Amino acid sequence: MKRIYLPLVILSVLLTGCFGTGQTEPKDVPPSEQPEAFPEDSQEFPLSEDSFPEEPVSAPADSFPEETSAEDSEADALAILADGITDSSMSEYEKVRAIHDYLVVHVDYDYENLAAGTLPDTAFTKEGALLLHSAVCEGYARAFSYLCSRAGLEELLVYGTADDGTGVQTHAWNQVRIDGEWYHVDVTWDDPLMNGKVITDGSNIIYEYFLVPDRSLLGSHTAESPEELHPCTSERYLEENRRLTIAPYLMEPFAFADTDEEVQTAVGHYLSESIHCFQVVCDVTSFTPENRSEYVLNCVKDTMSARGEYGQISVETQYGIADYAVIGVTITQ
Repeated sequence: MKRIYLPLVILSVLLTGCFGTGQTEPKDVPPSEQPEAFPEDSQEFPLSEDSFPEEPVSAPADSFPEETSAEDSEADALAILADGITDSSMSEYEKVRAIHDYLVVHVDYDYENLAAGTLPDTAFTKEGALLLHSAVCEGYARAFSYLCSRAGLEELLVYGTADDGTGVQTHAWNQVRIDGEWYHVDVTWDDPLMNGKVITDGSNIIYEYFLVPDRSLLGSHTAESPEELHPCTSERYLEENRRLTIAPYLMEPFAFADTDEEVQTAVGHYLSESIHCFQVVCDVTSFTPENRSEYVLNCVKDTMSARGEYGQISVETQYGIADYAVIGVTITQ
């Protein structure tokens, strides 16, 4: 079963501070002609035996194309689709990310039939995922496996169980090798329900389970045959994945600021450039979103006071995804 994400929580603060002078902001076919009538004086000629043409010679059986089976047609369609997602110029990372993103955007989790107990067999296949655009976890995982194979990537299909917070369910995901290192990829869980609804435009894409080490699955995923798994120890992509996940919520200009000093630097830079609408993105693995929001607000107030500027400061905080708080600051007269 795929994960369910709750809505982002919004925290708004409206305070009066100081403000300066800077500003921001089938065509028709004509009928065929009738042949002319024979002239009245035309004569009839008796037909001789030689007048009849010889019987046509049958073409050899192997000169006719073989009929294409439905299986062959599906295989051709899958191959054409797969070869359009990746190409030989891509790095291994680029291929895996292209495959991951394609599946999240183009495959919808068949939650309706799952809930009704009417899942079609295709929901568990790569054909269901790639040609019908509807599947459950096994269909996602089989599609990922097939696309990796077409792209020349080493991959392992993993069966087991997973606990998404609502209980333990049968599950399937993948391992893939990039630059000599093995990683877990769970495409299904990176295509979560949002507010209990299936999203069909890919705007819900996350990277929380994209190229992650074993420790990222501890407590949630259990393989049916753990002895067959490859050790996944590299944490190379974890931080980049968090930033990819938060990217849809960012608007220029913005700055990542994980420490107090970085917040002060970012705020000071924007105010010195007379930019009065910006975002500060704070890591909240060690702080609460409320703590970071209040700190940014106070930092803006103190910086404006030091510059002799006056105005109204509005702070809006979004949080709930990838352990970041996106703090939007707007200063008006």
